[in-house]
Amino acid sequence: MLAMSCMSCAEPLHEGARFCSHCGTEVLALDDNPELRILTIQFIDLVGSTAFANSTELETYDDTIAAFHQQVNETVETYRGRVLQRYGDGVLSCFGLDHDGEDSALSAIASGLSIAKAMPERVNGLQVRVGIDTGQIMCRVGQQGALFPQLTGLHVNRAARLQEQAPTGGVVISGQTKSFLSRLARLDEASHDTRLLKGIDQPVELIEVAGFQFQEDHTEVSDLLERDKELALLQSDTSRAHAIIGPAGIGKTVLLDAFSRTQKNAGIVRIDARANLQQSALFPVVETLRRELDLHAQSSLADLATQFQSIGVALTDQDVMVMAGLLGLQVALPVLLTPEQLQSRRITLATHALAGLAQTRTAALTFDDLHWFDEGTIAVLQALMLAEGTPPRIVVTSRPSEKIDALLESAPVTPVHLAPLSDEAAKEALSTYAELDDAKRARIIEAAEGNPLFLSALATHARQFGDADGSQQLPQTIEATFQAIINGFGALRDVIQCAAILGRDFQPERVAHLLPTRPNLEDELRVLTIRGIFNPYGDGALFFDHILLRDAAYEMIPGKRRRALHKSFADAMQTHDPAYCAAYPHLMADHRMAARDHENLPGACIAAGIHMLMAVNFDQSMTYLDHARTDMEDQAAPDQVARPEYLPVLSLLASATVQRMGFSHPVVLERYQLLEDAIAYAEGTDRMRMTALYGLFAHRIINGRVRESGEYVEMMEKLARDGDDELKVMWLVNETAHALYSGQFDQAADRSAQLKSIYRVEDHGRLFLELGADPLASVLSADAHVASRRGDLDGALAAMSQAQEHLKTIGAIAQIPWIHIFGGQALLAGGHLDLAAREVEAGIEIADEQQAQFWSLIGRVWMTIVQIYQGNTTEAPGALEMLTGQASMIGADLNAPFYKAALAKALLTNGDLEAAQTLLDQAEQLSETTGEHEWDSSIREIRTELA
Repeated sequence: MLAMSCMSCAEPLHEGARFCSHCGTEVLALDDNPELRILTIQFIDLVGSTAFANSTELETYDDTIAAFHQQVNETVETYRGRVLQRYGDGVLSCFGLDHDGEDSALSAIASGLSIAKAMPERVNGLQVRVGIDTGQIMCRVGQQGALFPQLTGLHVNRAARLQEQAPTGGVVISGQTKSFLSRLARLDEASHDTRLLKGIDQPVELIEVAGFQFQEDHTEVSDLLERDKELALLQSDTSRAHAIIGPAGIGKTVLLDAFSRTQKNAGIVRIDARANLQQSALFPVVETLRRELDLHAQSSLADLATQFQSIGVALTDQDVMVMAGLLGLQVALPVLLTPEQLQSRRITLATHALAGLAQTRTAALTFDDLHWFDEGTIAVLQALMLAEGTPPRIVVTSRPSEKIDALLESAPVTPVHLAPLSDEAAKEALSTYAELDDAKRARIIEAAEGNPLFLSALATHARQFGDADGSQQLPQTIEATFQAIINGFGALRDVIQCAAILGRDFQPERVAHLLPTRPNLEDELRVLTIRGIFNPYGDGALFFDHILLRDAAYEMIPGKRRRALHKSFADAMQTHDPAYCAAYPHLMADHRMAARDHENLPGACIAAGIHMLMAVNFDQSMTYLDHARTDMEDQAAPDQVARPEYLPVLSLLASATVQRMGFSHPVVLERYQLLEDAIAYAEGTDRMRMTALYGLFAHRIINGRVRESGEYVEMMEKLARDGDDELKVMWLVNETAHALYSGQFDQAADRSAQLKSIYRVEDHGRLFLELGADPLASVLSADAHVASRRGDLDGALAAMSQAQEHLKTIGAIAQIPWIHIFGGQALLAGGHLDLAAREVEAGIEIADEQQAQFWSLIGRVWMTIVQIYQGNTTEAPGALEMLTGQASMIGADLNAPFYKAALAKALLTNGDLEAAQTLLDQAEQLSETTGEHEWDSSIREIRTELA
């Protein structure tokens, strides 16, 4: 038996001892079959311990030494190393016993840096020196199957000598250690020297290490197996865009990396999706432009314009502000565009920017993981492929999906389908796993079925767990293999799983929200990065090596704990980073939904729904709002919902559905029916109820149900009676509208004056975002009607002009078509036909430009009516019948009595008195039924003509 120190407490062992006399640990006998292993040796010395012992009490000194050893033990074990011996104020450790690899050398350096940083706080301000060397060490196998290094040899001595050369608080490594890990990391070197060390014949390269950065791409060309034909196609066929298509793990990104390496002289601009940010409009493009153009939140508008100019993209003043808002610059201001126009302009400018980057840098554009891209980014990709002239070089990767199928149909892109690896290529891939015998290789190749990721995961599993007799059952899926690998990390499994809660990529400090009592979390994350579970982004974020690895870790978490973690994270983010929550409310809503956090879920979904609504993502907005609605209803069943969030959810849901589907869609009617039912019983603040009533009033008015809408005006008046000015503004705007459509023009003017006396832009100028219409512009348009009917043309024109300028000031330009068209109606009522035609034409033109189909239709209805009044009774009547039919189909029946009367006027002119009589009777009856009397005087005039 070879005598040595105890592997537990490092005390010398008596010859023949079976147990350590100091700590009682069983002594492991070493066999006679030594094994050479490449290990990294770390030697740590506590500086000034002797002087400290002479100047302090023995108990304090003993506590200090104990704290020193505890800190070293904890950190070394965290980095998967093993403490071999302790020498009072010194510790000898090794890294790499689990397996040979450059990550063991990086672990030793990371461990040493962490110990040097943390030690002064633990041991009364004392510091350490660390020496590290890498090389072949003789190891033997003990009775329990564990490998132990024999504590002799050149590299043990060199580590001790390197430690002596280190400055206080510093880490010094050998040149051999540096070369061993060069593929994984770049070292921050404080000094670099070559010296002769005591007892060592040859000079040793000494490097003082201050830190390191992970190499973001250390994939070698040799990793590309059996993809030469596909790579050659990507390299040679430069005239087409290509889409690399295949299932998860088949090697799409590896092939993309290989293509990128071949383009180094030309350049690559990468646009990468992130699975947990796929609902953020244009996020991959935004991230790419920020990185490539060196723009950030503090950049100025001049910086932005200059950077775009450098890639050949000239921006107008409005374009600068559009891009400033998209890129998140703090200097961004609201842009006078409708949401649809803004989204369209963003896509156009983003397309020009990527094309400019590709042209000025002679670079190819690569889009990785198309299946996670948002619709806006896919629109940019399509625009790039369909660009006139010579489009940029584009390579896309995607799993089989509807998104890639749609792209293949709509754009000139060549699919490149990746097939599974052959058995020969799989054998080549496993050649780097020297510890696997032929039988194990054959079993792994058969199980992997040609999937490179599954093949690698199974080989890692075999290396991690061993299988001496070949009896171990291989995992049946990639996910199961990853889960077994994760389990093999022991205590670090919790870190991996908590990171999985955050998504594929995450900021390291955010994992601490889920593991607040874990003191070595920073070190543990670094270990998992060294071991290949995580990879680093340049901005300090981390991401799982593969999305399936993240999914496997996530699915390992029991459901109850998973929900608790999602809730804990959302709660912590609300406390520690409210700005992030405001920027990405949909991510917070995702966490609340995953947590089934019934208390906070409605508010989170409302914030996400509004965020998506403002970005013109109506479908996603409805998804979040409907989830909040059903969650509240399920929790209340079979009782009525009493949550105060219920009314605003229903109001917003109705608004989003109208904008997505139009007024007449059955789902819209269901949404408003829900809101109408809830208003009678649902709880909520006065403001919530007022907003809901505003929406219900608007829906009835647009349907032409003027008399019925009065019920809501009365309810609003009760809320406003003792309320603040904001409530009064919301009531008065609908009171004005109801009076106008009821034909009570004096009351309309009175209510308008009341509103104008309390309306303040600074307090009420953003109400239009919630209500869909600005209150001041609404009453000004009513003023134009009243003034025109009273013969005050100047007053009518002034009110219309003031409304337009006000809408531009507050950024509510989507309402400008309505002001023009509604103003044209007013001028028609006053008999100013040419002016009326001009206003309606202006409204139609702006509506068409804004793609506002509703106002485009309504504008054309009124243009045909103006033409009838101007004497065009040949073509206009048929057009009016068709257009009013279309308006009625979408529920826009306001003014329907006058539509019939105008058609009667045309028929009267054409001599069809009987049909004109019928239409006038219908108009008068409809006016009485609905309570809409605004146009009664015009209907009477036509009746007089008929008589």
